[in-house]
Amino acid sequence: MNVNPITRLDYPDLDVIRVEDTYYMVSTTMHFMPGCEILQSFDLVHWEHVTYVYETLDHTDAQQLKSGQNIYGQGMWAASLRYHEGRFYICFVANDTRKTYLYTSEKIDGPWKKQLIEGFYHDGSLLFDEDGRNYIVYGNDEIWITDFTSPKKDGLHRLLVSDHKNPELGYEGSHIQKINGYYYIFLVHSLRDRWMRTEACFYSDSLEGEFTGGDVLCDDRGYCGQGVAQ
Repeated sequence: MNVNPITRLDYPDLDVIRVEDTYYMVSTTMHFMPGCEILQSFDLVHWEHVTYVYETLDHTDAQQLKSGQNIYGQGMWAASLRYHEGRFYICFVANDTRKTYLYTSEKIDGPWKKQLIEGFYHDGSLLFDEDGRNYIVYGNDEIWITDFTSPKKDGLHRLLVSDHKNPELGYEGSHIQKINGYYYIFLVHSLRDRWMRTEACFYSDSLEGEFTGGDVLCDDRGYCGQGVAQ
């Protein structure tokens, strides 16, 4: 019998992909180490643990609980999971180090190679486009796209949508997908007159064109009037 919720643990800020007949999920793990847990499913209902991407993220005093320091509620947030040309990619920021991390592996269960991307890309979402360029969509209030294929002066860098001065929560939690020639960006924000998380979607047929759209889901799904997030 299927039940809702489908998991009995807290898996926030999900990103899910399908590779052949298997779905893979990554979730925010914040200050926990090992961290960046990956789960797998064959039906989107029954999930099982696969691996953690890292045992330790960095070796700061706060991450090692030295000198009375800690990173409670900080650490890694909102990872983007992608599979491209035979390789898995996971990208996320850590709110304590203010760094953007990129992990890559040929197998979902690792080993995972760690790299750093220059800059801090809040709630970043990766896009490997057919033009051979690699992009990241990110931000809070203002949602930007940046071409990080290589540090070229003519690379795309532009504002896509804005929810500036929202008194509750502006757009964040970016997820970008390309489907049938259109680019779709899914975001979460709050209603302006009260705290109520709401899903929004914007789309365009070009990364350089105008993205149009708006709210697509405003429902608490039976949970305390909190709304629906990523």
